[in-house]
Amino acid sequence: MTGILLLVFVLCLGLAVPALAGPRVLRHAAPTLMRVPRLAVALLSGGVVAWVLAALSIAPLLAWVVTGPDILPGDAALVCSQCLAAADPFGLDRVDTGVPVALLLAVPVAVSVYQAFAIAGNLVRRRRRSSRTARVFRDGARPVDLYGHRVLLVGDEHPFALTLPRRHGGIVVSTSAVRMLTPDELRAVLAHEAAHLRQRHHLISAVVTTLTGRLHRIPLFAAVEAALGHYLEIAADDAARREVGTTALAGALLTLGQTGHPEAHRQQLHGALHALGPDRIRHLVEPGRGTAGVAAATASVFCLTALALLAAVVHVPYALAVLTGCL
Repeated sequence: MTGILLLVFVLCLGLAVPALAGPRVLRHAAPTLMRVPRLAVALLSGGVVAWVLAALSIAPLLAWVVTGPDILPGDAALVCSQCLAAADPFGLDRVDTGVPVALLLAVPVAVSVYQAFAIAGNLVRRRRRSSRTARVFRDGARPVDLYGHRVLLVGDEHPFALTLPRRHGGIVVSTSAVRMLTPDELRAVLAHEAAHLRQRHHLISAVVTTLTGRLHRIPLFAAVEAALGHYLEIAADDAARREVGTTALAGALLTLGQTGHPEAHRQQLHGALHALGPDRIRHLVEPGRGTAGVAAATASVFCLTALALLAAVVHVPYALAVLTGCL
C-alpha cells in the first residue's frame, strides 16, 4: 500500500515539475538541442505524449489500492472486478473509500475519448485550412522541375519558398526567388524544403500543435509549441547544408529574410513551412560548441524516460488484461 502511494506521489511530482519548470529547462538545453534538431523534435513530441499518458494513469493507478461502493449492476461489477484484479501487478490490500472504483477507470477513458474526437476535429479543420492555402498558390502556378525537384512556380514579385503537405502541392517557389537567388542558393532552398517533406514535418507539426493547443495553459506545452517550429527548420537546414553547403544556404536565408513573403500572404499560410527570415543564420555560420546545454538536455531526456516508464507501469498491465480477456 505504501509503495503504491509513493508511486502516485512520484507520478504527480513528475508531472508538476516538467509542467512548471519545462520552459526554463528547454531554454537552457537549446545550445545542445540545436546541434541535434531531429533529436530535439523527438524529445519535444515524445515529452508531450509521455506527459499526457502519465497524467491519464493516475486514476487507474489509484484503482488498484482503493475500493468503494458499486455503481454498476451485479454482473458488470463482477467483470470490472475481474479485469481490475487481472491488471493489478502488485496484488496489495485495498483501502475502503467513498470513491467508486468504476469511476476511477471511467474518467480517464472518457477524457481520452473526448480528447481523441477533439483532436480529430482539429486535424480535419487544419487540413481544410491547408487546402485553402494550397488553392491560393495553385491558382496560376505551373509545375516545373528545378534541380531535380518538382515544384509549383508562382508568379510573384517577392522571393519566397515554402512547403505545403505533399498532397496539397509540395514545394512552392516564386519566380522572383528563382531570379534573385544564385543557382547554389536555389538548390539549398529546394533541399531545405524537400527535407520538410521527407522528414514528415507537416505531420509532426500538426499532431504536436494540436495536442499542445488543447493544453496551452500549461507552461510546458506552450514552450513546446513555440520551440517545435524552430527545431523543424533547423533540421531542414542541416539536410540542406549537408547537400549544398553552409554558404549557399546562409545566403539564401539572408535574401529571403530581407525581402521575403508579404504580410498579406503570410496570414494565409496555414499548414505551410516556409524558409523566411535570417534568424537561423548565426547558427549556420557559428554553430554552438562545448558543453553548454548538455546538463539541461540530459535532464530533459531523463524526465521524459521516467514519465514514459511510469505511464507504462500502469497502462501496459491494463492493456494486457484487456487483450487476454481479463483472465
